[in-house]
Amino acid sequence: PRGTQLVHMTLMMHSWVVPSEAFAQKLLTLYPPLPLSVILWFHWQWISQFPAVFEVDPHLEQTMGDLWALVRSDGEEKHSQLIENSCLSPHLNISQAPSPSVKKRKVSLIFDHMEPDEMAEHLSYLEFKNFCNVSFLDYRSYVVRGSVRDNPALERSVMMCNGVSQWVQLMILSRHTAQQRAQVFTKFIHVAQKLRSLQNFNTLMAVTGGLCHSSISRLKDTSNLLPPDVTKALSEMTELLSSRSNYSNYRRVYNECTGFKVPILGVHLKDLISLNEALPDYIDEEKINLSKLQHLYSNINDLLALHSCTPPFEANKDLLHLLTLSLDLYYTEDEIYELSYAKEPKNPKSIMKNYDHNQDGYISLEEFEKIAANFPFSFCTQETDREGQISREEITSYFMRGMSVCAKLGYNFNDAHNFHETTYKRPTFCDICRGFLWGVTKQGYHCKDCGINCHRHCRDLVGIECLKKHKNTTGSCPCTPAPDLRTKGNSWSASFLLHIQSAKHTLFSVSKKSLNLIN
Repeated sequence: PRGTQLVHMTLMMHSWVVPSEAFAQKLLTLYPPLPLSVILWFHWQWISQFPAVFEVDPHLEQTMGDLWALVRSDGEEKHSQLIENSCLSPHLNISQAPSPSVKKRKVSLIFDHMEPDEMAEHLSYLEFKNFCNVSFLDYRSYVVRGSVRDNPALERSVMMCNGVSQWVQLMILSRHTAQQRAQVFTKFIHVAQKLRSLQNFNTLMAVTGGLCHSSISRLKDTSNLLPPDVTKALSEMTELLSSRSNYSNYRRVYNECTGFKVPILGVHLKDLISLNEALPDYIDEEKINLSKLQHLYSNINDLLALHSCTPPFEANKDLLHLLTLSLDLYYTEDEIYELSYAKEPKNPKSIMKNYDHNQDGYISLEEFEKIAANFPFSFCTQETDREGQISREEITSYFMRGMSVCAKLGYNFNDAHNFHETTYKRPTFCDICRGFLWGVTKQGYHCKDCGINCHRHCRDLVGIECLKKHKNTTGSCPCTPAPDLRTKGNSWSASFLLHIQSAKHTLFSVSKKSLNLIN
């Protein structure tokens, strides 16, 4: 009934315009003329439906004490019994997920033995639990503050989404051959298809984001081995989850779904922020904007509806534990890219094409030392498996290690921007075109040295010199902390650092052929 919905909206949304303590005090002033039973019923609804408010706001205890005093002064026993029951009855824990029916079977400790359907179901259960742990207070905190800091429930959801995306990349990159990587890629496509059938769009976004990440999409040898039906399925997934027209495809499909469904959290959080920013709290400076509260209430209530759903699948506790451990990753974006380039180096044949005249996979050590002398990490020693010669694999390993050392010390070639694909946890705008960085994960690129943010398509248009001396360590990229050079730099000798600094100036004299090594 409309009246019940209005009461529920008032109890949930009043804190957007007035503190709960002041709201409770205002209720007490309504007696008389309102009967005490009405006020008590309102408090009982508040306590039973939103116990979290009373757990986080100690000031409400004083108001409840005033209510007790009011009941005693009224002298009616039935009123005392009502409030006593409301206070002593166990609170409904809206954040508690129902326990699944656990299958009794032997659990394999080898993660590869999980079938795609089984993997999708257990990922969906973990996602479901995370959503059930997010209360309306968490949503309000994020919208008002624009950050998941000090919001562990939402932060856990964001971390899982990022963890799944990173886990997909690492599972693919952990395979040694392109054929093996293509097989893992195909398996994750099947996982994504099962997630779609389970209507778990949030994890679907994470898996698809991992498959489309540039560290994976650059693997040409791997992509060439994917079956046509796999590439077609990936194209369908990316079209469904595209941010075009404000995620119109996803919104249409999601609204058509019924029963158990997990929304893309980032899309709906963006909606809440947009509503909160676009609509004023008050109209004519004194009237509460009920239309704004109603729109916010409707959106938050849709997210909370998942709490009352039952997943249409079962989960195994041991597998859940194994999966949770697998998603608890400690890899940086740099390390993932380094692993990607180690698996399939960019243009690995270019140096061999110019120097390996007999095409046996080796060049002379003398020629290599001439090339390496142009780079700041030329002090490194290189062991070879053939006397007087060095192989393609050894050259790749040498320059990968050297460039990694320089990157960790903060030195970049040609003073270019140190861009990294980044997931932003708060609304961020492109510093080039001033447009909004749309998306849920990997919305744009962030320079770790100067803090500039931009779209993927704007990255090549950046004409601003990277001003490392104005490094932004507290910019709008909350998910990638600034590198602490002290922790890694102190372990190197002073002479080493001076060598790096002086050798940096030799980069401008690098020959065209030598630059192929970097590429």
